[in-house]
Amino acid sequence: MSEEQTTQVTEPVAETTQTTEPFAPTIATTDNSTPATWKDSISQEFREDPNISKFTEIDSLAKSYINATRMIGQDKVAVPNENSTDDQWNEVYEKLGRPESADKYKLDVQSEIVPLDEGAVKSFAENAHKLGLNNKQAQGILEYYKNSMEGSEQQSRIDTETAQANAEQELRKEWGRSFDENLKKAGSVAKANMDPEILDMQLKDGTRLGDHPAVIKGFANIANLMSEDKMIGTDEDSATGGRNLDEEISKIVNDRDGPYWNKGHPDHDKIVQQVFTLRSMK
Repeated sequence: MSEEQTTQVTEPVAETTQTTEPFAPTIATTDNSTPATWKDSISQEFREDPNISKFTEIDSLAKSYINATRMIGQDKVAVPNENSTDDQWNEVYEKLGRPESADKYKLDVQSEIVPLDEGAVKSFAENAHKLGLNNKQAQGILEYYKNSMEGSEQQSRIDTETAQANAEQELRKEWGRSFDENLKKAGSVAKANMDPEILDMQLKDGTRLGDHPAVIKGFANIANLMSEDKMIGTDEDSATGGRNLDEEISKIVNDRDGPYWNKGHPDHDKIVQQVFTLRSMK
């Protein structure tokens, strides 16, 4: 080693401080535009599906999905078709609330105007059960029928009262002061010789037979004839002149093609009055 010593000077190395930034990935975007509708954000396969394409708003789609989810696990009713069996239809009827049998219906049929016959209600319930109606449906139909019958009955009463008022007005005008007396006579003859059901029969114009002015006048005329001296006697022959009244009545009444049964015949009222007279003479 030489005297000259080689001195190695180590120069201090300047320290450099490097700041490390957090890693931030760069995302390349090729289209900065937003979808025109919410459907543009889903795959074309789903977008064109009929179950999706029918929705115009995403809220509608969400609502439909929620409702479908809620239906899961609930009882479902298969809709029958023309090829379905009676058992399949009966299964549907039972699920829709049809009673087990016709006598299980709870039907309110009370009416103060037109009381419904129990037999008719029972028959209705049997048919309602065959048709698969539940109690609410059967009650609704029966209620409609009852209201219709009540309306018809009320209108019939109004028509009857109107006809009676018109008949009274016409007879009062014709009879004047004799109205009350003639009406009483006519009523007595009618009650003694006519079945009430016949008097309640309706004519073509809706008037009761017993309310028609011509019928009332006919009864009054019969009453007046009966009060005359020629109609009064103790001997039957003197009163009837030896006539066979039964035969005369039978001949008129049994002639089905004659004016007695033909209301449109011009002699109908006259022949009817004639029969009344003959019966009164008996």
